[in-house]
Amino acid sequence: MTEKELKNDTVENTGLVEDVVKSIMTPGYTANGVIKIMFYTFYALFITLLFMIYLTRGNPHVIALFLLALCLFVTIKWFIAELDRSKHQENTGKKNK
Repeated sequence: MTEKELKNDTVENTGLVEDVVKSIMTPGYTANGVIKIMFYTFYALFITLLFMIYLTRGNPHVIALFLLALCLFVTIKWFIAELDRSKHQENTGKKNK
């Protein structure tokens, strides 16, 4: 097995809680668990706000909150994708040297 496969295997074998704890204790470590929990939290927020939009019959304040949350979610997803892309470019640049 290559080093990358071993790394992926250990991440899959560890639980979500262990990944979060490791991210807290290890400097510079970006935990996939923390990102997953954040996305699950956003999904719960979207469901809650959609339910509130239904209950309040389209209250503009709740719709504004939903749109703000949606924009924040998209922005965070974009930022994480850019971070991964820059890490990938950095790694391929080191391999080429």
